[in-house]
Amino acid sequence: MDKLTSLRKIMTEERLSALLIPHADEFQGMTLPPHAERLKWLTGFTGSAGFVVVTLDKAAFFTDSRYLLQAKEELPSDYEIHNTASLSPAQLVSNILETTEKVGYDPWLFTEIQIQKYTHSLTPLESHPLDKLWINRPLSSHAPVVLYPLEYAGEETQSKRNRIVDSLKADHVLVTAPDSVAWLLNIRGSDVPYSPIVNAMCLLHKDGTYDLFVDLQKVTEPIRHSLQQDGGHVFDFNTLISHLKKLKGKCQVDPKTTPIFLLHTLQTAGVSIIRKCDPCVLPKALKNPTECDRARHVHLQDGLSLCRFLAWIEEQPLQGETTEITAAEKLYNFRKQGENFMGASFQTISSFGPHGAIVHYHPSAASDVPLKRNGIYLIDSGGQYLGGTTDVTRTLALGTPSVEEKTYYTRVLKGHIALANAIFPANTTGGQLDGFARQFLWQIGADYGHGTGHGVGSYLNVHEAPPSISPRALGEPLRPGMILSNEPGYYKEGHYGIRIESLMLVKEAPNLTGFYNFEILTLVPLDLTLIDISLLTKEETAWIEDYHFHVFNTLAPYLDEKTKQWLKKTTQF
Repeated sequence: MDKLTSLRKIMTEERLSALLIPHADEFQGMTLPPHAERLKWLTGFTGSAGFVVVTLDKAAFFTDSRYLLQAKEELPSDYEIHNTASLSPAQLVSNILETTEKVGYDPWLFTEIQIQKYTHSLTPLESHPLDKLWINRPLSSHAPVVLYPLEYAGEETQSKRNRIVDSLKADHVLVTAPDSVAWLLNIRGSDVPYSPIVNAMCLLHKDGTYDLFVDLQKVTEPIRHSLQQDGGHVFDFNTLISHLKKLKGKCQVDPKTTPIFLLHTLQTAGVSIIRKCDPCVLPKALKNPTECDRARHVHLQDGLSLCRFLAWIEEQPLQGETTEITAAEKLYNFRKQGENFMGASFQTISSFGPHGAIVHYHPSAASDVPLKRNGIYLIDSGGQYLGGTTDVTRTLALGTPSVEEKTYYTRVLKGHIALANAIFPANTTGGQLDGFARQFLWQIGADYGHGTGHGVGSYLNVHEAPPSISPRALGEPLRPGMILSNEPGYYKEGHYGIRIESLMLVKEAPNLTGFYNFEILTLVPLDLTLIDISLLTKEETAWIEDYHFHVFNTLAPYLDEKTKQWLKKTTQF
């Protein structure tokens, strides 16, 4: 019996007309631990943005434009595939089901904001139906909690907690996002792939003390003692509900990140709920001077790794001996040599030719192809280092690029430069800057279907709210200390993909009171062979020359003579 048939049997037993299955766990992270990858187990989809509605006669899969091509390749034919820009799960449910029909969902996997989108009255389930079917489900992590030293964090946890409670209008705040907990308490872990976080929740009290709810198997006695010395009480995660039921007074929760199950628990207990944004989100994004200095240092380490990799690629015959997977492995091995390297910050996107048009393509044993001297290669990768997180994309011509490829690459690069050069007043949002990067593609009727930039953590999540540069980023203004990506692209389905990504630090613009600009952190050369110089202005050419001058002067002292000569040649028109 296949998975959908087995699932529908359970649905029939529970009198469900539909079941909602998000790509989510109780911590609402973008990257899930293996034991929480229910959507992947059911459908085979490996992306980070997916949602399934299963009815007794239909299975509909939803994702955004970044993952449509990937979904078409990975999902069985049982599933209809929808772009959420055209049809949302809530709209589908409204279109095909009567309001009296029972629609089930796991209340640990949904927030109040997400539930409010449905016109149907949804039915919370006591357990997830897929958990009854998932044989040999991976065990949850017992990786230890570790303290994050002040030399990297730049601020004591007591100071952070004092800042939070000073602005608190409630008696308590429930922090449910693991990266917020990690930042607030200066702890790290390895509970999910690629992010050094602990899957834990924290109840911070008005007096600055806190209760940490975590799997106690992850907490050694020295760590427990250290946390207790600093005003903390450590409890097993399974006791969270009983604690919330006893809570008195007012409790602040973020309706965008808190499981609705916890909101219902507080409401039933008679707690007065204040719905407000997670108070850690903005201060976490505003990197302190130590974090900014550490970010510069880890980008130096990362730049050295990428330069060694790019020099290595250029030396390879590329006659079948190097594939998408082995190239990604080689880059990882170069990164491993970097100071304080802790692991990759996400699964490397190593894509050659047509695979480059799949925005978040990850090579597998089934899809892996050799790199050859006749196409475009896109490599999007990053590292986690003590002190910072990196994310960089470069597009390479492995042969002689066509006029078309050079045209689109150059227009993507022009947008990248325009955004990097932006000077903007305080209270400017990322949505107001997004057009800087798209304008040169728009001029020829082209565009790309993803955001231009996302926030990046400090040895935390590679995607960090609230900073964002996209048509939809009209929320939090950009402020000094925020680190964002700058990654315009162009994708031609069935042929190639182009993306240029560097990380940038928002800073106060010199000699312009109340205005900000960007400092480029990434130190990796661009592929000059892909540039159509006739499309560049003198100012854009000068920007490229200045950037390459900076890359060479910063990295050269740490490179062996052979790689240094390669870099010198690569950074000159």
